Amino acid sequence: MPREATDIEEGTQVYRPEGFHPVYIGDVFKDRYKVLNKIGYGVYSTVWLVRDLEPAQSGLENQFRALKVLSADSYEGTNSPIFEREILTHLRDGDRDQIGYDYVCHLLDDFEHRGPNGTHVCLVFELMGETLRSFGAWFAESRLPNSVMRRFTIQLLLVLDFAHEHNVIHTDIKPDNIFVKFRDHSLIESGYLTDVAIPQQDRFEEQYSVVPSTPLRQYYFNDADSRRVDEFDIALGDWGVSSWANRHLSETIQPVALRSPEVLIQAPWDASTDFWNLGAVVLEIFQAVRMFSGSVPPDGHYELKEHLAEIVDLFGPFPNELLAKWDQNLVRDVFGDDGRIKDAPPMNRPGLASEAFMPGLDQELRDMFASFLHAMMKINPADRVSAEDLLRHPWLDAL
Repeated sequence: MPREATDIEEGTQVYRPEGFHPVYIGDVFKDRYKVLNKIGYGVYSTVWLVRDLEPAQSGLENQFRALKVLSADSYEGTNSPIFEREILTHLRDGDRDQIGYDYVCHLLDDFEHRGPNGTHVCLVFELMGETLRSFGAWFAESRLPNSVMRRFTIQLLLVLDFAHEHNVIHTDIKPDNIFVKFRDHSLIESGYLTDVAIPQQDRFEEQYSVVPSTPLRQYYFNDADSRRVDEFDIALGDWGVSSWANRHLSETIQPVALRSPEVLIQAPWDASTDFWNLGAVVLEIFQAVRMFSGSVPPDGHYELKEHLAEIVDLFGPFPNELLAKWDQNLVRDVFGDDGRIKDAPPMNRPGLASEAFMPGLDQELRDMFASFLHAMMKINPADRVSAEDLLRHPWLDAL
């Protein structure tokens, strides 16, 4: 049975005063961006495929854009719950000669739109193909080829180096926020807009009906490109919960299973937290294997102590230097004097360089990949090396 509109995507409950803006196919924003279809949504926004009616440059790559319409309360008054527009503007105006600049999903335009639910900040981006959440499905057992994963990892290290140099910490690196760049913009007109049914909407409806998203996933590369997948590029996007290095949006950051040790124990964190986050994501994208879950039987609910035990199991004990920054009552409850988890039974899991964590790879490649992850994912943030050092690792030399 089809799902009711109230059960899909952002849901109807967010279409309220100071909430989401009701967008209709054919709407024109800023007298320039004509809405063609919905391609995504998030906690603070909906995302739409638009045609730029007056592109600054010719070419299909400049004719189609992504329009992100933020909820009115995202930038309500002076107590903005996000820094997205400011950070994206700062990154866009950063050092274009720094190689990592090319791997940011950059802001092209921004403006404010007044609607029935308030004033909405609107952000215009270069169009992207799909996220790495779905990209792996093009390959056998959802595992990316080594050459592709190494290329993407290099680009992610470069973009983090660029962001950190510009005083920005992403804080939310996950497959959904890493985008594969477009290879063939002609497929939007000849494929997507031809094949995809445009939702029928009633502008006079009393309650806005949520439009289901139809991503561009099948319409951004052609058959010739599919044979050159190791030439694809990525961009790190969704900077909506990113922070300034010296002004944090929130102290609780990152997807739970990808949280760095310092975030888990509520210790101070800095830009190096992105590297732990990236290391866990690289394994998940590359091998379709999650490094940590924190889940416990019988119902699989999350427990912090289990998550910490999983970290110790793979990366060793927590150093006293880091534990000294947590509530000492909690430290005594959770950790023994050796930096390991109290009363935690042995997990008896094989190491990272095993078939369990790295299926389908030969042992030499497993050892190199595990060595790379260990170099990136030091429990103590003070021990983590720079992006520049990580880029010299042998696992990345095989391109």
